Amino acid sequence: MRRVTVWVLGVAAVLSMSVGQMAGAATINDWGSGLQSWRFDFGGAGAVVSQDPAVGSPGNAMGALKLEMPFALNTFAFTGDVFGSPTNLTGFSEVRFDVLIAPGSAVDAFGNHGFMNFVSRETNGYNWGNQPGANLAPAVGWTTYSVSTSAGLGMANTRAFTLQLYGGASQNISGPVTLWIDNIRTVDAVPEPASLSACALVLGGLGVCFGRRRK
Repeated sequence: MRRVTVWVLGVAAVLSMSVGQMAGAATINDWGSGLQSWRFDFGGAGAVVSQDPAVGSPGNAMGALKLEMPFALNTFAFTGDVFGSPTNLTGFSEVRFDVLIAPGSAVDAFGNHGFMNFVSRETNGYNWGNQPGANLAPAVGWTTYSVSTSAGLGMANTRAFTLQLYGGASQNISGPVTLWIDNIRTVDAVPEPASLSACALVLGGLGVCFGRRRK
């Protein structure tokens, strides 16, 4: 009986390690308190970054990062030094975050609030791993954006994130833009069929073992 128990525990440990590599989605920033390492990085003068305790995306506790930008053909960039050392995020499928645009925020020549780009800052040297950007379209309520961990240069050595909002000559934003960001999180990668099959085979073997033991 002892041998069977030890063997089962060993297999369970291996299974937990395998499943652990396929799971582990986590919140990186929720801004329940403080700026959580985020700061104004570069761009036009007059930008304000603060933690707003009265705002939060649906399903999350109150607290969000508030970004205020007095646009006049400027570019604004905000950076979060979210990891203590370069971290490999490519085991996840995406990084997601929620955005809320303040009513009355200025629009550009195309009817958007500028062009938003989410950037992965790689290694301790802060090399840029540019991720796909998107026009910040007017929206009522919170909007979720997703970024692939393997797009551009990937996120194999992520040290920080930068969120940029462009309002260059082509956009021509003539007034202020205020937005909130909340709940930056990783999203689990879908387990590969081979991994699931291996787990199923092991679990099936355990079932046979237990059946024989009961006899």
